[in-house]
Amino acid sequence: MEACDSATPLNSLSERGEDQLRPLLADVFLDPTGVTEPAAIAAQAFESGHCTLIFQAPLPDQALWLRFTVVNDHGSEKQWFVAFMEFIFDEVILFEQQPDGLINLSRNGRTVPLPERVNTEVKTGFPLTVGPGEEKTFYLRIQGTFAPTITPVIMSSYLFTGWSTLTLVMTALFLGYVGAIAIISLVLFQHIEARFYQYYALYMLCLFVFSFIYDGWLSNFVGVTLPVTVMSPIREFMAGLGVFANIQYCRVLLRIDAGTPGLRRLFLVLSGIAVVTTGLAVVDPWGLSLPLHLAFFACPLVLLGVAFKRIYDGLPQAKFVFGSLLALTSGLSIAVYSFVFPIEITQAAVAYDLIVMRPLTWGYYLAVMGETTFMMLAISTMVNALHKQRHTAVVEVQALRRDAIAAQDQHAESLKTASARIEALEASLIESPQKSLQSPAEQRFVESATRCVLEHLGEQGFGARELAAALGTSEKTLGRRLKEACGLAPAAFIRSVRLTFARDLILLRQRNTIAEIAHAAGFSNVGHFAKLYRREFGQTPSESFRSTKTVD
Repeated sequence: MEACDSATPLNSLSERGEDQLRPLLADVFLDPTGVTEPAAIAAQAFESGHCTLIFQAPLPDQALWLRFTVVNDHGSEKQWFVAFMEFIFDEVILFEQQPDGLINLSRNGRTVPLPERVNTEVKTGFPLTVGPGEEKTFYLRIQGTFAPTITPVIMSSYLFTGWSTLTLVMTALFLGYVGAIAIISLVLFQHIEARFYQYYALYMLCLFVFSFIYDGWLSNFVGVTLPVTVMSPIREFMAGLGVFANIQYCRVLLRIDAGTPGLRRLFLVLSGIAVVTTGLAVVDPWGLSLPLHLAFFACPLVLLGVAFKRIYDGLPQAKFVFGSLLALTSGLSIAVYSFVFPIEITQAAVAYDLIVMRPLTWGYYLAVMGETTFMMLAISTMVNALHKQRHTAVVEVQALRRDAIAAQDQHAESLKTASARIEALEASLIESPQKSLQSPAEQRFVESATRCVLEHLGEQGFGARELAAALGTSEKTLGRRLKEACGLAPAAFIRSVRLTFARDLILLRQRNTIAEIAHAAGFSNVGHFAKLYRREFGQTPSESFRSTKTVD
């Protein structure tokens, strides 16, 4: 810490391979109004910041000035670069101290038009050319950044080019990865309900737009020169919308709508928190964004607990959702911590060392890539489960259709058999020798008498007197007409009709037991019924039952 005792800290790089980068030793002045002119800046009271190495970032209406001295103690001219570990700067101007004041050397930043920038690298940097044995003093005026701190460094031209190239490749691969995952998810979801992929597509879109803005693609490759006061609310909105989409997507994947009321209320609360904190961050990204950053980190933690519970409930995709949220929270923990508490920069030899020194970047990439990888497994598991359910449902429907067709065929066959039996019974009744000799008047009388007996089957005391009364004739006339028509006395006629009805019940299998048939035909004594039945038809009721089963 010898440099802390020096009033004017000196910056230089050695020829050693491991000494391609060092933290920039500088004094600092925070301009609260942001309007201090370069001509008046030398008179301002700068504070020694070369022990801190990490400086507090200015608010949008402020400007941060850094004063540093570079010395070239080599025997040849050297060109080094002054750059920043952070991504977002509206405008950074490099001045050189001359005897007659400050000279504007170059400008860089996202609000600076592309032709006016000192270079078009994705990282904000300024070349410094220092002759052998020369010592030069420079000033940096920094405005418009989102990170809470600023970490300036001095590095070799070779390292700056490699670092910027590696950063460009990483951001391009990351954006390509996010886009590919979004397309793959849509392909996986194209045959199922839209609600299963709408939120995930929205989530991936938010990640893409957020990274596209944060990594400087709009500024460096499209030429958009909007200030951080415009882009930060948009970026915060995309971050908050991503939190909301992640909550809703996990709700769909974890089948919360079919779960307990407590889980449904929890997701309503989480959704409300995401909406409210997003609104606050959009209104004031610098003063009110902390709740959204906490929600961005805390909501996945809550969802992690819900996923663990759903694993216990036996949901197949829950374990992959758990892995996804675990990767997300782990990566975000690293990114958020390094965002709030950036690590101290040390010496570096290659660009990879700088990436390792920036946990905010690789922590975020780790979070997103790990989360999406496990989430794709969760999606595949859910889609496979849905396909299995659909296949099972199709098989069950086909089985039910076959059973219905078989039942219809069986019913048709039963109707056919019943119709044949009825036709046979009618033929045996109508075409009997006695009935063939009957006159039309006698047939009508016998049919009326038969119908009358059938209507009073439930009356066990229904006899010749009751039948004559029902037909409106005398018992004597009833006996004479029945004798002439079918050769039976009234009592025998009534018994024959009852027995014939009982046989019809047996042949049509309208009852399950002999007792039920006897009572239905008007017989109170089952044994007496069986004796009369055998005398009438030459077989017992049980034998008639067995014969019908044999026919079936």
